[in-house]
Amino acid sequence: MVSGPSYKRLGTNGDGLLFKYKLAKALTIVSLIAVILMALGSLVYPRKHDTELDIPPEEATIATEESTANQDDTCILPDELYISPTEDGTYTPPSPDVSLLNSIRQASPEDIDSYCRNVFDREHGFNAATPYNEDGKCGKWQDEYTALHQRRLEQLELIRDGKADEVEEAPLFISYLCKEVPVNGNRGCGGTADRMSGMISTFFYGLLTNRAYLAHWADANPIPLETLFEKPNVDWSYKPQEMKQLFTNKEQGYTYQQVDTLNQKYPVLGKTLFPDGPRQSFDDLWNGTFVEVRSNRGYIIRTFKESAVYPKILAEMGLTKQNTFGCLTDYLFRPTVGSRRFINAYRHLFNMKSVLSIGMQIRTDDNALANPHMDANDLDKWDYFLTCANQLVDAKRKPHHQHVVYFMITDSIKLRDEFKSLNDDMTKAQKYLGSNYKTVSTVVSGLPVDHIEPDQVEKYIEVENHVDVTIERMTPGTNSAIIENWLLGYADYRIISPQGYGKLAAFHSNSDDTTISLPRSQQKDKAPFCGSDDALATYDWLATQWSLG
Repeated sequence: MVSGPSYKRLGTNGDGLLFKYKLAKALTIVSLIAVILMALGSLVYPRKHDTELDIPPEEATIATEESTANQDDTCILPDELYISPTEDGTYTPPSPDVSLLNSIRQASPEDIDSYCRNVFDREHGFNAATPYNEDGKCGKWQDEYTALHQRRLEQLELIRDGKADEVEEAPLFISYLCKEVPVNGNRGCGGTADRMSGMISTFFYGLLTNRAYLAHWADANPIPLETLFEKPNVDWSYKPQEMKQLFTNKEQGYTYQQVDTLNQKYPVLGKTLFPDGPRQSFDDLWNGTFVEVRSNRGYIIRTFKESAVYPKILAEMGLTKQNTFGCLTDYLFRPTVGSRRFINAYRHLFNMKSVLSIGMQIRTDDNALANPHMDANDLDKWDYFLTCANQLVDAKRKPHHQHVVYFMITDSIKLRDEFKSLNDDMTKAQKYLGSNYKTVSTVVSGLPVDHIEPDQVEKYIEVENHVDVTIERMTPGTNSAIIENWLLGYADYRIISPQGYGKLAAFHSNSDDTTISLPRSQQKDKAPFCGSDDALATYDWLATQWSLG
């Protein structure tokens, strides 16, 4: 048998065709990967062709800033908050107290960021924006009344010019008048609450009787009303003597009528307002062409309760027992720009979602105002206000309330300073703030404290340091009274003394179930358990107390 040539298996020793094949395959894969990487690189880092335009330097800068902002978009509050000087020369309050910033920093990160971006500007400070009638919460009467008021002022101008015969309808007016402090007696205009109660109720009457509303404070009692408030919707300024002369004119059929309800008690005021009972028409009550009112008494809530005529009319206007006082106040009177900036600094803290805010108004006595060096008030004497606040927190705190703010206003600077010290003294804080002391901060305004009618106070208190009543001297304290009262109304809840100041804030809050009224310190043992809704004071009840309502 002839044997064929013998064959040897190729590649057995690594130098055959199989080895070369694998090597070629590997190189092909590596090349393919390189091509893919180059393609990806051209997408991420595209090469510029000579015909393409360069990116302008300013656009490159913007892109860099946006990239940096995306990496760290946190808004940082400064170490100190301030109130910018007013552009119109009106009152500029001092900077907010440091307790405000301390409390803001304990809110949720989202609330802090929103405050930093929308409320405080590093260059311009706080904004002065004051929203009114958002979502129609104050009804739909404003445009009609504003037009009526303007028409009345045009009638008044015709009368001034001796053209009364061109006046086609009765030029009806009503005014609130605060005269100079009387030399003798106790018939002054009163403090902030007394005056506001009289002023807003007088407008309430005018609104229901188609009268233009006017208001005037004697220049030295303690400052002109125009120094304290702006006129956002209607011009209410007037000269009392001029109006009296113009409307004491029987030949033209114009009459001047004075109405005085100063210091009237609840039963007497009821007979004044409703002599014919629930069907009483206000048009028939005071029928002078120009009615000038002196009053420190309110009757808005009472009208809702006792009248069989006006609740329905008011409802059609969008006004209720709960919103009328606040809506009428904000329509007529707007604090000046500096005061609004200060108010907004605190208001936005009180309204944070992560914060439960409780305002406390403690009226000690006029002696603390008149003779502060003799002030003996302290937290031990007024501890029942803090006990009430603690009980309220336990009852009303929600899961989203990360932090609790106690805001105190008082006529005692000594008491205010001790209250503020609870932020730094943990032993004292635990004593007065109870089990929640670690999540409660105490906040004050730090504003000057004055009675707006010091000459009246001196009639029944021996004052060692007499207060000279000048516009310059009284402007800070009078603005403080308005600022703090507005702030008390913005708190979620408020605990008030039985006099009128705290009640004014309750009415201004437009919330009928968020106020607790506590007794004077001599009767502190009669304070209610504030964790119960039974402790909440209704508007109907508040309207029977002090300056009424």
